[in-house]
Formats: sequence, C-alpha cells, structure tokens
Amino acid sequence: MTMMSYDELLNSLTSRNALIVHCSRPGKGDEGINGLLFPDDLKNANNICGNQHKDLSCSLVWPAHTKTFGAVGIILKPRSTASITSISPADSGTSYDPMTGKRTGGGEPFSRQAVEDTFAKANDYNEWTVTDADTVGIFVNLREPLVVAQVVSFKNIPGYDSSMPDMGPTVGQVELPLKDVISAFPDLPVYGYLGTEIIEIGIDAATIYT
Repeated sequence: MTMMSYDELLNSLTSRNALIVHCSRPGKGDEGINGLLFPDDLKNANNICGNQHKDLSCSLVWPAHTKTFGAVGIILKPRSTASITSISPADSGTSYDPMTGKRTGGGEPFSRQAVEDTFAKANDYNEWTVTDADTVGIFVNLREPLVVAQVVSFKNIPGYDSSMPDMGPTVGQVELPLKDVISAFPDLPVYGYLGTEIIEIGIDAATIYT
C-alpha cells in the first residue's frame, strides 16, 4: 500500500473541509444514571485519546457526508499518521479491549488508498479509529436535532403515561439548544457545516455591536 505523509493527510482533510469526529452516542439507556453521559462522555474521550493513548471510534465527515453516531462530538487532530489506527468506509464494528486500550474490527491500516476509499466509497457511517490526537473543537451536526443522553425524570420520557409508576431518574434522550453545547465546553470553539463551508458557532451579539 502507498503510504501518505502527515502533511498529505492534513492537506487531504483541509482541501475537502473534512473533520475527524467522535460523537456523543444518544442511545445510552443501558449504562444507567451513573454511566458516562453528555458532556462527561466527550470530556472523557478527550482525555483517553489525548493523554492515555487509547483508541476512539470516530467518523470522518465532510459537507456532503455528515453521518455520525451522534449530533455532537469532539473534533480530533491526529498528531501523526500513526494516530490513525484503522480506516473503513463503512461501520467496521469495532469493539474495545480493556486490556490493551485498543479497538479491533474490520478496518484497514492507515494508507493513502484507505483514506481515498473513505471519500470515494463512504457507506452510511464510516469508521476511523484514532488515538494520540488533540481535541481542537466541538462538532455539531446542524442537519439534525442535537440529541444526547442525559439523566431525566422518568415522567419526561416520551410516551410516559400518568398511570405508570414514577421510576425516578433515568437515562433519556434530550434535545439540546446550541447554547447548552457551547456552555458545556467554554474553552473550545464550536463548528458546524453550512452548505459546503465550516462555520464557527456561538459569537455573542455583544461582539457585533462593540
């Protein structure tokens, strides 16, 4: 396989306005109220990828292809080509090995062809596994509701009937306004796609009138 240099990788991404994102999965009812829910799940992902060198399951997105496993995520900048541990143009079904901190699945090793295949053959959700990377921003998919998993009252679960017993707090899917995403990560810029361009979100009106 023909290898791709680090500069070539970054150029390939920037020329297409492509982002490597790890998103907060909204379906986390199985983890319980003490599980890693938004925004703690993304803060933990940032830590284990950037500091503990463990793999994260990610998606590569660009303006024409924004399929992810959630609508809110962290944007990762790999520190080298070795940061990309596998690439698949589809969901490669990776699973996490707690002994090694690595994810294994059907992806291929990093190569020029694997990168090009992602853009040419992306099938619904593509999957890149990434480690040793810096979080450079927050991604929001403006083409769908910003739904995340959070602790909610059982009475607020869609379809709740007042005749049902109140089971107390539970994990539910919550649609967030943009301001809540921005406030959850005050030290990171928030980006999304508008047409074919990447835009930064969250400029305060006060900055316009000063």
